[in-house]
Amino acid sequence: MSDYILRDAIETDVLDIVLAVKQFCKEVPHPAWGRFDSNKVKDLVSSLIDSEAGFVKIVTIDEEVVGALIAAATPVPINSFIFAQELMFWLDPDHRNGKTSPKLIDAYVEWSKAVGCDFVRLSTLDELLDSRVGIIFKRKGFKPIETAYIKEL
Repeated sequence: MSDYILRDAIETDVLDIVLAVKQFCKEVPHPAWGRFDSNKVKDLVSSLIDSEAGFVKIVTIDEEVVGALIAAATPVPINSFIFAQELMFWLDPDHRNGKTSPKLIDAYVEWSKAVGCDFVRLSTLDELLDSRVGIIFKRKGFKPIETAYIKEL
């Protein structure tokens, strides 16, 4: 039995990450995630891999990418705080074992501290997907502070 490996993504991982993002988008039953642009995702992931303000950590098993956490450190426009903002957090359904997600979150928090972030943000689609990822976030010390409402135009 192989073990999961968490590691920083490199440029040769970009195609696998793009496919992971595509799979993530297929899981979300909302038009905002249904309009997947592989070139845009490829450019974003590549730029984040190359940036100190970017976080791209992948999960592999037998050298196959089965998950990723992608984030960026950004200044808040109304003050001097810096937020680490998760852009995608996904594990293949066959690899959601309750052990890997906390390790990814820990790595994300440590990176956020290292790049000088004041806050670390994770998002969940629990209501839309009828999932309970927020429970893991709360166990790791995160608190819900905002609910987003989206209207398609």
